[in-house]
Amino acid sequence: MVVASSPDIAKEFCKTHDRIFSGRHLPSVYHNLPGIMNSSIVLSPDCSKSWKLLRSIGQNCVFSSKAMESNAWIRKAKVMDLVSHLQTNEGKVANLEDMMFATLANIISTALTSRNLFDIHGQENNEYKDMMALVNEVIEKTTTLGLVDFLPILKGIDFWSKKKAIDITSRQGDELGETLLSQCHYFQACIKETLRLHVPAPMLVPHRALETCKVNNYLIPKDSMVLVNAWAIAQDPNYWEEATSFKPERFFDSKIGYRGTHFEYLPFGTGLRMCPGSAVAFKNIQMLVGSLLHYFDWSLPNGADPTTIDTNEKYFTTLKKEKPLLLIPKLRKLNTV
Repeated sequence: MVVASSPDIAKEFCKTHDRIFSGRHLPSVYHNLPGIMNSSIVLSPDCSKSWKLLRSIGQNCVFSSKAMESNAWIRKAKVMDLVSHLQTNEGKVANLEDMMFATLANIISTALTSRNLFDIHGQENNEYKDMMALVNEVIEKTTTLGLVDFLPILKGIDFWSKKKAIDITSRQGDELGETLLSQCHYFQACIKETLRLHVPAPMLVPHRALETCKVNNYLIPKDSMVLVNAWAIAQDPNYWEEATSFKPERFFDSKIGYRGTHFEYLPFGTGLRMCPGSAVAFKNIQMLVGSLLHYFDWSLPNGADPTTIDTNEKYFTTLKKEKPLLLIPKLRKLNTV
């Protein structure tokens, strides 16, 4: 395993030698799932013809500027579903993590299949909880590295990955607009700063060397796992002033964005294997968070001080709060013209 923990080395792997390190190092469980090897843009083992076809379809039909504009109504409609649900439950404690996850999932599923994945208004139902548990389980089991991923010699007796694969397959069954949000510069800076301090995928998705290559006088053998430590890079004091402080204003006069062109800031990766839906993700985030701030005032249960919020994190393949954020919404009285 090789880990890149500085912008310069990340650039070597993801730009200078991008093609060579464009493979994916996937957990063994992934290889045991039938019919899945070439069905994912993100997790395709290499940049094969099928991967290029999927990426082309994605870029032209799902992630293009035209597609994002035509789906703007979906983003707003699903966010307003959440706003409506919170309005009817004003004053009650809300688990924002689950609600935001469900809303983002519904935006994507409606754009792709014209139907919701979750019923926002039925969050207390067992069906909702079962679906959420299944989604989390699939993500965890298909992306968590096991012992055989670090000791390939054990591949012949790898019952752990096969069991996880069996487990998964056996269970499958306007008062706010995007134009206005794009002009809210401090709001945009807050999102960028949050993605810097809390990188969604701290080590990105593992890359794999397609052939032996020399990087910075180190010989990287073929099939080596390559990780880019985006979390460490984003908090490196050599590149960020007051690196551990939340300072959105650092992005005011900065050209640094989320598109992977600046290697000190890689919330969605970079190069050939950069997240293809980064632009859509950013629009989803700004619409969802912007609407929650626009329509509601928020407080902690029992009148607790916001400075007491536990911001500790836990890391599996994605970075999450160790304890879910529980808040109470209060509908704001908006001025109308």
